[in-house]
Amino acid sequence: MTKPSRKFQHLGSAFLLSLLSLFHADRPLQSQSIALSPESQSALAALNIPVAVPTYIPEGFTLSQIKINLCSSDIPQGGECREGSSYEIIYRNADNACVMIDAIGGGLGGPDSEFHYSIETPLLGKVEIGFGEIPGDRNTPTPEQLTNPQSRLYSFPAKATSTSSPYYAVRVPENRYACGSNTRISPLEVERILQSLVLLE
Repeated sequence: MTKPSRKFQHLGSAFLLSLLSLFHADRPLQSQSIALSPESQSALAALNIPVAVPTYIPEGFTLSQIKINLCSSDIPQGGECREGSSYEIIYRNADNACVMIDAIGGGLGGPDSEFHYSIETPLLGKVEIGFGEIPGDRNTPTPEQLTNPQSRLYSFPAKATSTSSPYYAVRVPENRYACGSNTRISPLEVERILQSLVLLE
C-alpha cells in the first residue's frame, strides 16, 4: 500500500472527502467498475486499508458519491476515528433508490432483522443478508421475497477471508444521503453485488 500523499499528511482530524469522479459514471459500471484515476487510487491508498469495490451494480444505477474517512495514526481513536479509516460508495438511480458499499473497522452488533439468510462469496466467505423490521425473529424469506425490493435491506459486515481487512457490507440506505424508498433492489441483487466484490490492487 502506498504512503498517504502530502496533502493528507497535514490533516489533524478525520474528514469526509467526496469523490464524484472515482469511476467514469457515464458508462455502465459493469464494463469498467475498477477503472480508477491515479488521483482516486492515491486517495483510497491513503486509507491504508484494503479497498473492496463492486464489479457489478444493477442497471440504472450510477455513482452518486464516495465518502472517505481518513484517520491517520496520530489521530486519537474517537469520534469518526473510533474504528479507524473507512469509506462509503453510494450509487443512485432515477427513482432516488440507493445502494451503498461500505467498509468499517469494527463496532458491529445490534438486533436481528425480521428475515435472514446466508450465502457464500468469493471475497468474504459466508455473508448474512437481512431485511425487514428490526428487531426481528430471523425468519427464512420466501423465494418471492428474494426477488422483490425489501425495506431495511443489508448484508451483515464481513471481513475478506484472505487478508487482514476492515468489515465490508452492502446496504440499501433509506432516509440517508437523501435516498428514497427501496423501489429497485432485491435481496438477490444484493447477492450479485456481494459476489462481484474485489480488492483493488
